[in-house]
Amino acid sequence: MNQLAIPPIQPAHSLLEQLHDPYFTQKVPVSRQLVGMDRVSALVQLCAGRRVLHVGCVDSPIFDPANNLHLQLLRSGQCARLVGVDLDAAGIAELGKHCDQPLYTTLADVNEPFDVVLVPEVIEHVGNLAMFLEELDRIDFTSIIITVPDAVQCHTNHFDFSERDEMFVEVVHPDHNYWFSPYTLLNVVKKYTSWHPKGMFFFNKISLLMIASKRAPE
Repeated sequence: MNQLAIPPIQPAHSLLEQLHDPYFTQKVPVSRQLVGMDRVSALVQLCAGRRVLHVGCVDSPIFDPANNLHLQLLRSGQCARLVGVDLDAAGIAELGKHCDQPLYTTLADVNEPFDVVLVPEVIEHVGNLAMFLEELDRIDFTSIIITVPDAVQCHTNHFDFSERDEMFVEVVHPDHNYWFSPYTLLNVVKKYTSWHPKGMFFFNKISLLMIASKRAPE
């Protein structure tokens, strides 16, 4: 993944860091390089010329051929190969009417090598995250791209508390199990896999994008 310059870790100049015990203070470098870049354009660029496995390719539960990411990647003509997988069997059948690439309903059926595994806005839906990451690790791939909703960027427009009613209002997909921050995303990848994180980026105004390699850099 050589299109993006991964920033070196720099000392943080943060008042927050001075107010808390170092044990509880986590620092993660996050690049602004993708800020302002269209979501689809960025992912097309990252997948260009590569064999790609797209996890969560249906965009379940709402499949829209005009806005479906898998079909947009396909229409770009930039991927050397594009394979999709999604647990939504009905959605896979519907997606299959619009493309003739291989589509699967389980990771266990995927049996070929990939340059990139693309996992966009998926892991927040997963019940057992450790098991899911282990299933992904069984795939033969070089790099993985994960995007997740970022609680930090979303805090202003997605959370509200009504003092009068004592009611917390949260704008979120009803199937989501988690919000992420840069540290918690990095932490679950380090905790449950042996992958090698290469960079974290603010993405799409509401998300984080992480790139990791399956094998250690030579």
